[in-house]
Amino acid sequence: MAGRGTDIVLGGNWEAELGKQEGGNNISKEKIYSDWQERNKKVIDCGGLHVIGTERNESRRIDNQLRGRSGRQGDPGSSKFYLSLEDSFKENLCF
Repeated sequence: MAGRGTDIVLGGNWEAELGKQEGGNNISKEKIYSDWQERNKKVIDCGGLHVIGTERNESRRIDNQLRGRSGRQGDPGSSKFYLSLEDSFKENLCF
C-alpha cells in the first residue's frame, strides 16, 4: 500500500527498479524501462487500479480520498464499496 502523498504507479516504479540494479546486476536502463512499459500496458489494458472499500467511514472526505486513489493523473481506474446491512450507518451518510 502506498503511503500518504505517494501515487501508485501502474506496473511499478521503473526508476525505483533502476536504483535497485545499481548495486550489482548488470541489466540495462533500456531493458528495465522496456519491461516496465510492458507491465504498465498490461495493467492499463486490464482497467488500471481498482480500489475496494469494505466499509464506509464517518467522514465522506475519507471515503472520497480512498475513491480518489484510482484513476489518478489520467490513468484508468475504478473503485467499489461493499457494504453490509449489519454495518452501523450514520445519519449523515448518503447512499
